[in-house]
Amino acid sequence: MLRSALVTIALGLHLCVLVYAGNPKTAVAVIPTDTQPLINREQEIELALKAAPVHLRKDATVFVFTKNGYEKVRTGSNGFNCMVNRDGIQNGNNALLPTCWDPEGSRTILPVMLRVGELLAQNKSAAEIKRDIDEGFAQGRFHSPAKAGIAYMLAGDIQFDPKTGQTSSTVFPPHYMLYAPGVTNADIGVTGAALKQTPGLPFVYSGYSGDTRTAYIIVPANQSAGHAMH
Repeated sequence: MLRSALVTIALGLHLCVLVYAGNPKTAVAVIPTDTQPLINREQEIELALKAAPVHLRKDATVFVFTKNGYEKVRTGSNGFNCMVNRDGIQNGNNALLPTCWDPEGSRTILPVMLRVGELLAQNKSAAEIKRDIDEGFAQGRFHSPAKAGIAYMLAGDIQFDPKTGQTSSTVFPPHYMLYAPGVTNADIGVTGAALKQTPGLPFVYSGYSGDTRTAYIIVPANQSAGHAMH
């Protein structure tokens, strides 16, 4: 049975944590590696595609994480790219982030996340990864989205225990992410008090690699969108 959601927002740090009762934990096969733990490939493909709405999955490109970083395992035709994003693991956050970017996000944000995966596979530290990504933006290798668009996260954020191979959907529920580089919560009139007063308000999150250059406006998905992932 679902319990009430508890949201804590530290707007100055653009940090959001949501704790709620979600699906029970399920076992995922984990392949040992010298760096980051690997999930069984077929299970990872399935999880990556659950980020997207049903009608986009069949023709989406899919990446999986390997000992060398992300590898494209399927080339799609609709411009959407899906992966189980691991951004944040270098900072001690074990949540898996199944994400499916539209063509604009695939052009701009996806290369950042592919590079993060490459560096994770090399066991680089959080500071080293941040420095590399910052340099990539400064040198023009990476770019912020140039127009509005969406990244789907309809599987939610999945807590992952690399020691046991356990996952659960209790970290953050299904949601949409609208590209908003440089936008702040103040720009859209959102404060911690407002979020407590009106649960479900959109808010800005810029905690992924790239910081404000890859910021998103987070919009909770409705119940039917979340259920459609199954």
